[in-house]
Amino acid sequence: MKDHELKRFRRRIVAAAAGALTVCVALCMAALCYVVVDANLSDYRARLEDASNAPFSGVSADRLDAREVTLPSGGIYPSETVWRALVNDAGEVLEVALPAAGDQFTWTPDSETTFTSKDLSELVGLRDEKGSAPFEYAGCTWLGTWQPAGESEDGIMVSPTGAIEDAEVAADAAGSDAGDRVYTFIDISYHYDYLRGIAFRCIAATIVLSVASAAVLWIAAGHLLRPVYAARKREQEFVISASHELKTPLMAMMANCDVLEAEAAGDGRLAPWIANIRSAADGMADCVATLLNAAGER
Repeated sequence: MKDHELKRFRRRIVAAAAGALTVCVALCMAALCYVVVDANLSDYRARLEDASNAPFSGVSADRLDAREVTLPSGGIYPSETVWRALVNDAGEVLEVALPAAGDQFTWTPDSETTFTSKDLSELVGLRDEKGSAPFEYAGCTWLGTWQPAGESEDGIMVSPTGAIEDAEVAADAAGSDAGDRVYTFIDISYHYDYLRGIAFRCIAATIVLSVASAAVLWIAAGHLLRPVYAARKREQEFVISASHELKTPLMAMMANCDVLEAEAAGDGRLAPWIANIRSAADGMADCVATLLNAAGER
């Protein structure tokens, strides 16, 4: 095996091993990313469920539109604002539960206005259209759910598991458009920024680990192939030395053949023997040339 073949073999070993390791790392990173992101989204869904099951206490939609209510002071990103709205069977927003003071309140449709009943109506329509899946509105991503409005002053009559406890409310909820509903929405825009951040980190970690593993494998393959390189070098040295040692007697034999051919030009009895000697010398010269070529010397 020549030097360039050894180097090609080394590259193939490193490429195969690094590729297999990269695939394993990528799969592990993808699984980790999925688990972390799913857990983060589950936290949002749990918070949405808790907010939806809480008693509803709001202000009229007209007061919100007229800016007669004071919204909590703005927080810093990420926004995890929770909005709730009481909607009648015609789809009109009747009352609004403002975000709690602890919510991060950063979302506004533009720089001059804040949430209005129109925005909540848009969210209600999107929730009815998209179902429980996340949906986009005005550059933010939302999760939404709804519960039938209860008749008691405590608001919604729903168990923590989501089952309707009040029989009359259950009867009202049997029809999709029957009775008033309380819609709850949570801004999960940060979840997708978090998802992009996790994906970027996983990709970066995969690239770094792949490059590092390729470097380590290249060095390790070099150490493993070191005896092969040493044996190859000793073989070359032996062949080159032996070939050079054979060249001297071959040159003498061929020179002597030339002299004998000139001296015995008129004697036909010596011609076959001289031809045999030259043929053997030429064959030996070809063998020496082949050995030198095999040893890498041209």
